[in-house]
Parts: sequence; structure tokens; C-alpha cells
Amino acid sequence: MLAIIEALNRGDVDAMLAHMDPDFEWRPLEASPVERVYRGRDEVRRYVEDWLCTFECLRIDLEDLTEVGDHIVAVVRGHARGRASGLALETRFCQVWTVRDAVVLRVQEYATKEEGLAAVRRP
Repeated sequence: MLAIIEALNRGDVDAMLAHMDPDFEWRPLEASPVERVYRGRDEVRRYVEDWLCTFECLRIDLEDLTEVGDHIVAVVRGHARGRASGLALETRFCQVWTVRDAVVLRVQEYATKEEGLAAVRRP
């Protein structure tokens, strides 16, 4: 998971995808302007490349990690500047990563760490 964030911060989409299962699934925040699930490396590539084209200086900083079984609950802070507008953006949210055998299978985003923890602790 850390390698994926580091690769994103470098803009290296190939390195990101190398750590993801071929059927990787990315579920953005429900409040996000993007209201769909991205499945497979091709869809995830397009999703990430769209973000990289929209923003310059896109960076994710890891603030907190909590492991719960096969899940990593990560609180992150995103920083970016609109490529066209020049407006700065900063946001804080939670990502729940599902990892098995050192391969990332899925990430789902939540508004808060509490929501992420509740999701992984549901029976």
C-alpha cells in the first residue's frame, strides 16, 4: 500500500498498478464527483491518469495506519493544485485497503477513520 501511494506521488502509474491485483477495485468517496467503481487495472489506470491530468502537484500524505485483519485503514491528506484554475485543494479522508499475500485487492474511501473502521469490523 505504501508503495502505491509513493508511486502515485511520483506520477508513476505503472509502478502503482504493479502492486495491485489484476482485478483490483477502487471505490471513491460517496461524496466524490466520481460516482462509480473502477475495476481492473485498465479502469484504475484511466481513473488515476485523469486525476494526474486534472491536477498538478498531486500528493497524498499518510497520517495514520491501523491494521485490522486483511485490511489497512489509512487516514490520508490529499494536496493538489488545479492545472487549469491554479486553485489549491486539500482534503482529508480514509482509505480502507484490502491486502492478501502482499497484493492489494481493493481500496474503498470513507469520509472518516471511524467510518472506515466500522466498515471492516462489520460481521
